[in-house]
Amino acid sequence: MNEEAVVSLIKDLTSRLSAVAEEFSGRVERVDAPTDAAPDMTVSLAQKARTLSDQRRLRRRSLPAELFHEPAWDMMLALYIAHDEGRVLNVKSLVACADAPVTTSQRWIEHLHKLRLVNRVVDSVDRRRLEVSLSQNGVEAMESYLSALP
Repeated sequence: MNEEAVVSLIKDLTSRLSAVAEEFSGRVERVDAPTDAAPDMTVSLAQKARTLSDQRRLRRRSLPAELFHEPAWDMMLALYIAHDEGRVLNVKSLVACADAPVTTSQRWIEHLHKLRLVNRVVDSVDRRRLEVSLSQNGVEAMESYLSALP
């Protein structure tokens, strides 16, 4: 199998997995929706972040990914969502969210750390791994931005 065929296969699989994830996300939202209470018309900041992240994935399915290459923004969205869910991401997971080469993503993690938007700590169980989370500055910056969205 040549390189073009492998790339095409990976893009096709990515597209299919995104479609499956969107379908399950919709099902979860329908199951979680309150049935007897009045619907809550406010959208949480975390839901805004999830919507932005979903829109970015959807955009990559229709248009060339290099048109919208912003690994730092993809990582900030993923970190905010993880923060809302009480999770911490390791570098490998965060790199996967960025849809960028590992070295590029690692440089962005370093830059976000220098800007004091993220914290990096050594995993207490596996000392070879680094855990990354939003710093307080990062949380505040994301909340400021997400609050300003309609």
